[in-house]
Amino acid sequence: MIGGVNRTRAVIAALSVIPVLLVAGCSDDEPKPKFDPTPSVSPTSPSTSPAGGSARPSLPADAQGTDTAAAEAFVEFYWQTVNYAQATGDVDALRRLGDDSCKACQGGVEYLEEVFAADGQISGGDGVVKIRESTLLPDGDVSEAVVKFTLTSTPQHVEYPGTEKDKDFPGGRTTMNALLAQTAAGWVMQSWGAQK
Repeated sequence: MIGGVNRTRAVIAALSVIPVLLVAGCSDDEPKPKFDPTPSVSPTSPSTSPAGGSARPSLPADAQGTDTAAAEAFVEFYWQTVNYAQATGDVDALRRLGDDSCKACQGGVEYLEEVFAADGQISGGDGVVKIRESTLLPDGDVSEAVVKFTLTSTPQHVEYPGTEKDKDFPGGRTTMNALLAQTAAGWVMQSWGAQK
């Protein structure tokens, strides 16, 4: 676990982050996280096509620094990797981008693994990130950043062949916060969730 977590969690609480595992909402019947957000406004279409599909995204040079611009580029890269994982079922790269303490990160990966292990398919749900603001939180030897962004996603269909478990999510636009920590290997996601 990365240092400064308790202080950082207090900062996140002060920024009104909802400590959620499921951006789309949890129920007792289905506690698994999904990446498609519940819209906070009327559904819209992203203005640009998200990186995803069959080509695994590569960490851009812009995300390899320690300033707010690098933290913002990392958040964009994280969601490009979510898009890729949803489209292909290859979650290895996504798993490496989240800290072990990131429940939303780990829960999202586990959900995708379950869908694809059941020969399921995911279509849509591609997210496009628009950065709103970011703040560095230096804490001793560890630098952390809070990045506030708008996530716009397309409608999503999750298909489980031969069952009646298919699910549809409407897509839309949600304001999100992400907490990142700087490690020797670069930025890592510590938590993300919808802002109240």
